[in-house]
Amino acid sequence: MNYITFPTAQSAVEKIAQEFELYSQLNRPVHISLSGGSTPKLLFKTLAQAPFNTSIKWENLHFWWGDDRMVEPQDPESNFGEVQKLLFDHIVIPAKNIHRIRGEADIKQELARFSQELTACVPALSFDWIILGMGTDGHTASLFPHQTDFTDENVATIAKHPETGQTRISKTASLIERAKRITYLVTGAAKAEILQEIQTVPASELPYPAARIKAKQGVTEWYLDKEAGALLR
Repeated sequence: MNYITFPTAQSAVEKIAQEFELYSQLNRPVHISLSGGSTPKLLFKTLAQAPFNTSIKWENLHFWWGDDRMVEPQDPESNFGEVQKLLFDHIVIPAKNIHRIRGEADIKQELARFSQELTACVPALSFDWIILGMGTDGHTASLFPHQTDFTDENVATIAKHPETGQTRISKTASLIERAKRITYLVTGAAKAEILQEIQTVPASELPYPAARIKAKQGVTEWYLDKEAGALLR
């Protein structure tokens, strides 16, 4: 595992924003998967401001989500809605570059539609970059401990939050692992102990999907702020 610790959450997201700019200069379609959560909100706000809002060639970037809740896009719990409000409303990007999960649709029909779109649009089903978060229970996307089928060869799956029962659509572990690059963006002292556990205990002995899901042919890295990385060797 490659752990990179930044002084602050803001410095971590600025590094990611700079890398968005580099990806956009490849002058080809670049497929990036985004995460929900508090730290990505900071990233989206940063991308929506100068210099990134105009220096990034947005027409070259295609955006997807690791997961989303089955709610209307205007709902505060919608991962897509959050990015729309914080980023897309402030930049010029083609509508065809935004590949959202339609949380307002019938879940089984949307699973089929979203799976078909993934298969049709992402070359070899290998994302250029997947940005993930991690919950305090070690989940990532909507892949939860003791629920995740790591052998599921589908590209997307229906998931339920273990406590609330809320339904979501999530990328599968096997699809995520096909990415060229996976970056876990994790901040805050509440994540420090679980990160220490992930660093020191073999992944096969842990129930945490975030500990087990890695790019099989690519790069896996952890971008942390000082608080999250406080207990790492």
